[in-house]
Amino acid sequence: MIALLAVAWGAVTLETPPEAGVETVVAVQDAEGDPRGGVTVRVVMRPGLGGERELAVGITDGRGRIRWTPEDAGVAWLRAGDESLRVRVAGAPPGSALLSLGALILGGVAAVVRGITSSRR
Repeated sequence: MIALLAVAWGAVTLETPPEAGVETVVAVQDAEGDPRGGVTVRVVMRPGLGGERELAVGITDGRGRIRWTPEDAGVAWLRAGDESLRVRVAGAPPGSALLSLGALILGGVAAVVRGITSSRR
């Protein structure tokens, strides 16, 4: 029974705050702080939203660690066995968002310039 409680109260931690495209180390420990090797680590990107994706990171080594390089910025759940950790992956917004923002700004500037030039006639 005590062993089951120790497994249930383990911890998932990160060596550094996650950033898109930058490798970090995920560490999994039991309640006593001992490393848990052989634990499958998964990440769920955009949990609860449209486009939610679950990816396998891998299995922890004998030191209870595995390297992870987040692909995208945003909210994610790291899951290791029954434990989970909610993280915010830092990074630049997706290219499509930047392209849309640029088109919107360009359209606004064009509308202002057209309004100014047509009012002078």
